[in-house]
Amino acid sequence: MSEPVAGWFEKNEFLLRRLHSLSGVIPIGVFLFEHLLTNSMAFFGREKFNEHVHWLHNLPYLTLLELFGIMLPIAFHAIYGVSIALRAKPNAAEYPYFDNWRYTLQRVTGYVAFVFIILHLAHFRFAHWFGGEPYVGTADPFELTRQGFLAGALPTPVIALFYAIGTLASVYHLCNGLTTFCITWGITVGDVARKRAGLAFGGLGLILVAWGMMSLRALASLEPDLTRGATPAAHASSVPPSTPAHGATP
Repeated sequence: MSEPVAGWFEKNEFLLRRLHSLSGVIPIGVFLFEHLLTNSMAFFGREKFNEHVHWLHNLPYLTLLELFGIMLPIAFHAIYGVSIALRAKPNAAEYPYFDNWRYTLQRVTGYVAFVFIILHLAHFRFAHWFGGEPYVGTADPFELTRQGFLAGALPTPVIALFYAIGTLASVYHLCNGLTTFCITWGITVGDVARKRAGLAFGGLGLILVAWGMMSLRALASLEPDLTRGATPAAHASSVPPSTPAHGATP
């Protein structure tokens, strides 16, 4: 990096850190909440999941929303987050206090989430780049998602474990980040307020993890699909296809 560019980053570090903090909540945190909620619908059956996914895929201006509301914010948050993490000096081993462990785990889960998101996008959203089927526009996203777990290059339990770890890391990174966000932006002032916020975001984390595990139970199950007692073909014919021109991360 040239000196003028490096100097610009150093001069604007306060602004960049604030944007990094804000982007982790809006829009990335909002998207993760919606994403896990939508995926959890798979636990309640094929039709429920497909209904929610098709609704998302048919949102107006979805390509722009996906690019500017999801992809670019995640790219900025991830790249600048790695820059912050590389300059961090974790000291939990020397001073094993709770806040020090939170600081360390925030960096570790950031790395895990970074790798997880890239592979997750390649596995589903951009699978057609690697010879897979396009996710957007399919009449039965439930079955296509399920086959992504059952017919992958690795055994289904390995893929499911990878997704479980990625989900846990992403949820922790968000919820712990929300606690820090409230402190950084002056929303929680004082120890009592901070403890209450930590408990609230810890409860949110449990809900998000539960949604993630519910979706894995439905989509990565080795048991035959008995949803509504119908075959995948029957469900595919009963759900209208979404507009291929638009897309949302599965």
